[in-house]
Amino acid sequence: MNGRVKIAASMLIWGSVGVFARFSTLNGLSLAFMRVLMGSAIFFVGYSLKERRWLGKAFSSVRPKLGLVFLLGLALALNWVFFFSAVMHTTIAKATLIYYLAPIIVVLLAGLFLGEDIKGRLPYVGMAFLGLGALMIGLQEKPSPSSGDFIGILFALAGAFFYALVTLLGRYLRDVESAALTFFQLLFATLLLAPLVALRGLSLTPRALGVVGIIALVHTFLALLLYMEGLKEVEAGEAALLSYLDPMSAVIYAFLIFGEVPGVTTAIGGALILLASALDVLRK
Repeated sequence: MNGRVKIAASMLIWGSVGVFARFSTLNGLSLAFMRVLMGSAIFFVGYSLKERRWLGKAFSSVRPKLGLVFLLGLALALNWVFFFSAVMHTTIAKATLIYYLAPIIVVLLAGLFLGEDIKGRLPYVGMAFLGLGALMIGLQEKPSPSSGDFIGILFALAGAFFYALVTLLGRYLRDVESAALTFFQLLFATLLLAPLVALRGLSLTPRALGVVGIIALVHTFLALLLYMEGLKEVEAGEAALLSYLDPMSAVIYAFLIFGEVPGVTTAIGGALILLASALDVLRK
């Protein structure tokens, strides 16, 4: 498999995570917790069998930037909690397309907090938020806090924000070995979510456990390894463009499995969001 195929495969796998989330019947918090718990366990066992004393070496790799890795784990945990909650309240198409506002939110945060010059990128920001407006107009019910569709959109927006934080924090952690970084962010996410799950309670059926196992093994471990390996062979801009296979495949999966047909405003809004992000990547 060459780099492009690896990245494309990882995106097609990630595009199906919303479908599996629905099949799990778990709430967003429980599903995110089980994903990071099982994902960190798989990474630990897999790499410890591959190399003795791997954990000690991995900790040595992250220790100089342990605080940032902890924040990355927090952002990752909240990112998945809100995204999984979104697909339980609105269509997978809306949840995924709004979630892909993350690259545009990265632009805004980089301009506000990192002092980056984003003037030339503001048209893409405007286009993306125009797309969000179209998605809001297309609410199945009136935009009130009692609307499930509206709550799903809010969850997806929150997920996009924390996804953007994951991206920004990742910029400062490029020099950390990828397997070590992945394991410890999953571990910290597990430790952060555990008290919330303990307070709320966790009810696992055999079906839910099986689905979460697939998400942890395929969507977290396998897809992430494919993506990381692909990045070593493909330029960042090309990888970013290939990432749009994720939301596009998610819409197709939702249509084929749940019969979810995006409305006109959803299609227009989603197209504007994805086009804005793609044009920004091409500009760079």
